[in-house]
Amino acid sequence: MLSQSRRQSLSFFIVKRWLVLGYLVLLTGLFWLPSGSVYTKVFYALIAFPALLALALKPRRCSDLLHDPMVLVFLVFSAWMLTTLAWSGTDDNFGGLVKRPLYLLLFMAACSLIALESRELLLGTLRTAAMLVAFAALVSLGWFLLEPPPENRLIGTGALRNPLLTSHVLGMFCTYWIATWLSRDTRQEWLAPLMTLPILLALLATGSRTPLMALVVTSLWMLLITPRRAALLILTIAVAGGLCLAFSPDLLLQRGGSFRPQIWADALRQAQDHLWLGHGYDNRFVFIIEGLSTILSDPHNVELAVLLELGLVGLGFWLVLHGLGLWHCLRQRKDKAFQVASALVVYGLAAGMTEGSSFLSRPNESWFLIWIPLSLVIALAIQKRGLGKE
Repeated sequence: MLSQSRRQSLSFFIVKRWLVLGYLVLLTGLFWLPSGSVYTKVFYALIAFPALLALALKPRRCSDLLHDPMVLVFLVFSAWMLTTLAWSGTDDNFGGLVKRPLYLLLFMAACSLIALESRELLLGTLRTAAMLVAFAALVSLGWFLLEPPPENRLIGTGALRNPLLTSHVLGMFCTYWIATWLSRDTRQEWLAPLMTLPILLALLATGSRTPLMALVVTSLWMLLITPRRAALLILTIAVAGGLCLAFSPDLLLQRGGSFRPQIWADALRQAQDHLWLGHGYDNRFVFIIEGLSTILSDPHNVELAVLLELGLVGLGFWLVLHGLGLWHCLRQRKDKAFQVASALVVYGLAAGMTEGSSFLSRPNESWFLIWIPLSLVIALAIQKRGLGKE
């Protein structure tokens, strides 16, 4: 048995060194790790395992985690997901699917453990990662200009594999810096715009319109948080959009609706077959669109994916989870950290309305739209609640 002092020292090392390194790698690793499989394995080694070890050393932290309403809703959502496997047509290994919510729970625990030890350390690591991503975006732009890919759309470096998924990651960090600027104080006011510029340029180079739409929605949300500054941002976006339509309309209009309305209509039709309970988690779908030779399997809408697989029951839990996150942020809207966190959650929700279907997966680009923002809110809320108990 370890003595109390040794347990404290080991816990300190795990949380303030091991988990912090893991959080930084999770946020930036897609830009420099060689593949998605390596990225996932690094997550297991630097976040999942040490989080589990830290909880074993300090079991009372489990109580802190399980007293959070968002965590409880996530557990209910996960239990329902596992229940739907009974009628799902998935071909994946059952054990592998069961582990997915466990990994997410450990990630939430990791963020919360860091915040409980030092909120500034969690936020500082996120800020450091955002700076590194700005540098990575600059490098990606350089490669893009020197060796343009066949489709002339920026893919990025490392484990990033296509422009759309790259835009998920860049979009979250672009939102982070914009929200940081909106919630800024007078110190280092120049830093956020400086960091935003290369990320925004790289985002535009991906050719994806989803993050641009999501940034507009996020700016509208920020009117509730920082009205004057958000109004200035919206005016700037409106002017930029007008100039873009006037001088380069193809940038926004050349691909039309990309068959989104037809895909969504077919997804809703299929959802009606099992409206309440869903077709089962990880079930496979086919969307046949008239005028399109390619057969699609992605509804290009996260909420529709939840509805298809988990039904109205699962979608209800999903919406409650996000609603609680935004409610936490609104209640603490004078706190700059919650202001930024709320922007990330809203950005992910808005981006997920036109892209994505991977809502409960191993670590990948979709986490930057869903689980990284939600876990940040959970960590901040648990830390705030911990201060109230002291």
